[in-house]
Amino acid sequence: MGNKDLKSYVERLEKVHYIVSKRLHPEIAIEKELTKTQFVLLKTLCIRNKWTVSKLADYMGVKPSAITVGADRLYKRGFVSRYRSDLDRRIVYLEITDEGHEILREAENERVNSISSYLNHLSQEELGIFIDIYEKLASGNHSNPDEIVFTTQTS
Repeated sequence: MGNKDLKSYVERLEKVHYIVSKRLHPEIAIEKELTKTQFVLLKTLCIRNKWTVSKLADYMGVKPSAITVGADRLYKRGFVSRYRSDLDRRIVYLEITDEGHEILREAENERVNSISSYLNHLSQEELGIFIDIYEKLASGNHSNPDEIVFTTQTS
């Protein structure tokens, strides 16, 4: 494929991606409002029982300071707990609380309802192809698309 053809596809992709992203990723308008970043942070905290800030930052591909800011806001709202390691007091662990699980469930339900209204326009075959392509794009050079944060289930 030539650069001219590829440029045309890139331009089309940019335009449609902007429109689809706005539709498929609405702000979570639940009672206690959760930002997209807080949503992703809570979702990631569900993967295992406890995280250090540095491990969480590595996993999410962000700087530890970004995790600290997000965790502080979630902590103040009672969605995350923090505690120090008994072996090394410098290490601080983060865990999602019962309240955090509840607000995440509410947010997930709202997102499913909102996004489903757009995905219902696709046939089951089209939806399967769409998701396969998105997973392929998301995995990039990685061979396992299941590493993506949003594939996890909350309790």
